[in-house]
Amino acid sequence: MTQETATRRFEGQSVLVTGGANGLGLATAQRFAAEGARVWVADMDPETPAKGAAFGGAGVIIDVSEPGAIDRLVDVIVGKTGRLDVAVAAAGIAGGAPVAELEDDLYRTIMSTNLDGVLRTCRAAARVMLLRRQGSIITVSSVFGREGPAGTAAYAASKAGVIGLTQSLARELAPDGIRVNCIAPGHMMTDLYANAVARRAARAGIPIEEQFDKERARVPMGKFGTGEHVAGLSAFLASPDAEYITGQTINVDGGLQSR
Repeated sequence: MTQETATRRFEGQSVLVTGGANGLGLATAQRFAAEGARVWVADMDPETPAKGAAFGGAGVIIDVSEPGAIDRLVDVIVGKTGRLDVAVAAAGIAGGAPVAELEDDLYRTIMSTNLDGVLRTCRAAARVMLLRRQGSIITVSSVFGREGPAGTAAYAASKAGVIGLTQSLARELAPDGIRVNCIAPGHMMTDLYANAVARRAARAGIPIEEQFDKERARVPMGKFGTGEHVAGLSAFLASPDAEYITGQTINVDGGLQSR
């Protein structure tokens, strides 16, 4: 279902999307807005307020790795709308190095955004959703969180942590009507991915086009994914159609991994 054919499944609902100013998060925010939700975008991008307003939502510049930042934003959302129905924890950063060269500062930076930021988002959302005993939380991991290639130890660990976090929270919150699911994207054509490909090409000493071709060839469907692929699954997981689905990690990867 494209945005043009979307129904209004989320009419009157409040939706938070972290990392929603670019890439997968932006596409997800746009999808929820197209389906009637009031969407709050949280991102470090200076253009976040303008991007949020462009599709009828609201954009707030915050760093999810900063303690208390997401809690304050959720307080604002509830103060203005009285509710939070869906939270999508899509904020994340790439980066890494061979483990012998991995500095503590880089490791901590990756973990503080990709795992700590997701935990804080889930926690802030759960505190509100528990009051109404309903809601949907969607985390964004990566296929690297299931099977991390060489040289991605910090990134892979952070994304594996998101999967474990999702499973635990799903069991904890299920009795209170709150569902928690995870999306694991594969090779998605975003700026974040393109920058990572450029780094891998540089380390291998080959042209970036050759690196893109190598990575595309690994995908059984023979193409890269897009933000719309993740956005569509996010909308499904947050909808009544998925009311009996929780604790799951679903790959969006063109067949790259079969689990």
